[in-house]
Amino acid sequence: MFYRVTAGSFAQRAIHFSALHSSNILQYQQQIASGLRFQRPSEEPISFRQVTSLKTRFAELQADRNTIDRTTSVLNASVSQIQEFTNVINRAKVLTQQGIQSLDDDERNALALEVDGLLNQLKAIGLAQFNDKYLYGGTRSENPPFEFAEPIRNDGTLHVQYHGSTTRSRASVGDSISVDTYYNGLEIFGSRGRGATVLLGQTGARLGSGTDTIIGRASLLVTHDTTTYSGGSGIQPGTDSASADTVIGPPGSHQLTIVDTSGDGSTGTITLNGGPPVTYTSSDTNLRIEDSSGQLVYVDATNITAGFSGTIDLGSTGRLSVDDGESDMIIDFSTNQIVEDPLLGRAVTVDSSQIRRTGTDHLEFPGTSNAFQVLHELAADLRNARQLDGQGFAQALNRRLGELEAIGKNAFEAMGEQSTSLRTLQSLGFRVDDLMLSTETQISEVQATDLPEAVLRLENSQALLQYTYAVTAELTSLGLLEFLR
Repeated sequence: MFYRVTAGSFAQRAIHFSALHSSNILQYQQQIASGLRFQRPSEEPISFRQVTSLKTRFAELQADRNTIDRTTSVLNASVSQIQEFTNVINRAKVLTQQGIQSLDDDERNALALEVDGLLNQLKAIGLAQFNDKYLYGGTRSENPPFEFAEPIRNDGTLHVQYHGSTTRSRASVGDSISVDTYYNGLEIFGSRGRGATVLLGQTGARLGSGTDTIIGRASLLVTHDTTTYSGGSGIQPGTDSASADTVIGPPGSHQLTIVDTSGDGSTGTITLNGGPPVTYTSSDTNLRIEDSSGQLVYVDATNITAGFSGTIDLGSTGRLSVDDGESDMIIDFSTNQIVEDPLLGRAVTVDSSQIRRTGTDHLEFPGTSNAFQVLHELAADLRNARQLDGQGFAQALNRRLGELEAIGKNAFEAMGEQSTSLRTLQSLGFRVDDLMLSTETQISEVQATDLPEAVLRLENSQALLQYTYAVTAELTSLGLLEFLR
């Protein structure tokens, strides 16, 4: 049986192979022009899925690289600020040492002025920003972490309020690595921990054994209340006794010696604590008696018992205050009397058993002041605002020097941590860069066009297309008689 190929079949075959070869030519031209072996999932389903996975991985690595770059920038900015912090502390230590050696008030005032400048510089560091975020606010880095105000109390501490978070902000790189970025400001500028309280003064007050909660420094104000005298002499407190007596203590703490030289109590002498005798008359209602240490009592001598000569005990009550007299409490002459500052909610424990005179003592609470407060206190001490004697002045500056050393450790510890984090980020960055390059290489290997092969296939497809056209032309040129044969 013979089969004959119809003209319609020739035409269909010619169109089919022409379209096939033209499509192949277009595909290879696109591969060569774009450099990509495929652009649609239907072209290479398995390879397309592999490339999609690799691109997802590359995007993750790129996100990690961006995080590393941002975190590195934040930490570099923070390290720079902390370096400035250490420079401030080091300069303050130099000024403190100069103050200890200086004997000239003008020079000390000049040193205090420079410390004021260092304090302003340190405030600016505490409020430093990077990318509109505060470096030392922890997780609350959008708002200023520190607020500064003048001391609430005389001889008090610079008021510093921390509004940041006590938790550090962290940046995550990958699934298992996180790095601290915005630090808690209290860790860097805060106090190092309470030390032994220091009490300076002449009232006789001593430190108790309780736990103190006042921070920085404060004044212990000892005031007079009432003076009483043992019986028999007829002596009475003078009109200014309540406001002007300076003696404090339970009965027997001080003595008054009366000598009636007239025999009828009208004239004689009175001595306080063995001091110089003061002549009295029966008309003295407010006689000032001073002992050799400068303590005073005011007495009413109008009713001295006739013929009385001898020594009597006197006692004097008083009050204690650590808030400039806004509140006070009666001295109970105990070894552990708690004196409170109700407004601040803080207290100090005082041994009041040996208080013997009125006056203002000075309290220091080492280790409780932050960096800003230490500089403020240093400036005050250089100006000798508490009127300390030469030895007390030098000792106070030595204590400030010790606090500066302790505060400086905060900066060095934070700088060490951040430097370690920067090294970790650098190593991690190198690793991420290697992985990104490897991923790009894999994507290229799967998706990129093999140019020599694509050119060869393009040429083959063009040759086949031309052959198809030639065959089609030959077949369609046959006459009827040739076709029938």
